[in-house]
Amino acid sequence: MVAARAVSLSLLSCAVLCGQEEVPPPLPPLPPPTAIPVDEAEAVAPAEADQPVPVVPGGNVPRPKGMEAAISQSGMFRVLGKDPLKRSSIALALEQVREQFLDLLREKSTPAAGAEGRRGQFVDPGAKDTDSFKVPVTVEIVEPDQDKPSAARPVEYGLVSAEGQLSLIIRIHADPGIDQEQLERAAFTVLLYERSLRTAKPEDDEPLVVRPWLVEGLVEARKWKMGQADRRLYEGVFRRGGGFTMDELFELGDRSFQQLDSASRLTFRALSGALVMALLEQPQGKDAFKNFAGEAARFSGEMPVLLRKHFPDLNLSERSLAKWWALTLARLVQPKLSEVLPVLETERELETALQFHTRDPEGNALDLGLDTWREIIALEEADRIEAVRPAEDGLVRLSYRCFPSYRPIIQEYQQILRDVAAGKDSKVETRLADLSEQRLVRSQRATHARDYLDFFEISRARDLSGEFDDYMRLKKELELRPRPKRTDHLSEVLDTLQKTYEPRAGKR
Repeated sequence: MVAARAVSLSLLSCAVLCGQEEVPPPLPPLPPPTAIPVDEAEAVAPAEADQPVPVVPGGNVPRPKGMEAAISQSGMFRVLGKDPLKRSSIALALEQVREQFLDLLREKSTPAAGAEGRRGQFVDPGAKDTDSFKVPVTVEIVEPDQDKPSAARPVEYGLVSAEGQLSLIIRIHADPGIDQEQLERAAFTVLLYERSLRTAKPEDDEPLVVRPWLVEGLVEARKWKMGQADRRLYEGVFRRGGGFTMDELFELGDRSFQQLDSASRLTFRALSGALVMALLEQPQGKDAFKNFAGEAARFSGEMPVLLRKHFPDLNLSERSLAKWWALTLARLVQPKLSEVLPVLETERELETALQFHTRDPEGNALDLGLDTWREIIALEEADRIEAVRPAEDGLVRLSYRCFPSYRPIIQEYQQILRDVAAGKDSKVETRLADLSEQRLVRSQRATHARDYLDFFEISRARDLSGEFDDYMRLKKELELRPRPKRTDHLSEVLDTLQKTYEPRAGKR
């Protein structure tokens, strides 16, 4: 056996030395087949190995991933994010802003192909309407990350160019939630950008700048058209004479606007809304505003020049735009007949209306309260009617706008005034006392309800409004700001008195 092995080795060595072909190495063994993962809860017992295994829907087959983007109805907005509910709601909100913007410019948004009767829903990304945009908008939802600090601005927007294609981007930081007002303003801004980019080329490097007055004005114009604007804001600005000149309105940039305090920001918003609505109400104003919006973001000159270019009627005089602006603001201040006053304002208006208007022996006008009804009854019939008529007219005007629960009270006051004008003393004192008690109960309940709502809003607030910080910053600025020297006679007298008494106060 040993001799046989030696012969074999000798023959193999001889074959190698003689140059014969080398024997190839053996192939590596095949790996064992990969086991299919099976849920342990649904594993088949050995005793039941011969039984057929039921197939569970979606068992070992990986499910296809859901849609990562929501496309708005027009196809202009493509929203990216992890949460499908957020994607859909943001796409719907942006599409609504676009439709409202087109409505302000007297344009009708044509539904995309196959989208008839599905207003507000999402369609195939390839389907676009005929009014159509030239530059799409990509919206990215950034979820909060505990390892990274919160973004300075909750909503950001910009323009990018990739492979010769322009695209607008909106980045939303959903931490802790989505700011709807910021989102609306960003939507109006990118819509104005898109208007200006329709004639632009990808290699153009002109900066796009949309002034805050135009965005704020469009937001306010949209609110007035939808019946959501607050007339009291415009009333306060109108009574105080504004706060920004037209040149200051045009020149204020985005960073300066963000640094304004709450009161100045509201004033700026009201004045901007009045200006935009004044432009829209010009002859052919909506068509002119459409052309103006297509050039506003790329225009780097003085804004009045661009306005006079698209609104020829403003060239009548240098003050034409200012006059239209003031008239529009005055019109917005006027309350509507159907506007209902709250309880406390109804109470104040009622107290003002319940006045007897008469004259003293010298002929001077007198305003007397309702508690002087006995003196009015003692007058002649013509004088009684003349004294009661203004109060009756005031109650009629108030009855259209008063809080609904005050209408029975106003009717009772009207009956009392008629009895006083007729010279009748039919338990007037008792009736007046009863009405006063009813008014007191309503006022107290309204005050309690307001205080409770204030408490509820404060206790549920997620962040601070910053209004108190704005107040403290304004107070500090006023203290540091040098006061202008007054030269009127009264100031001189007061300065003299102050210099006289200051040494005496120091000696004490």
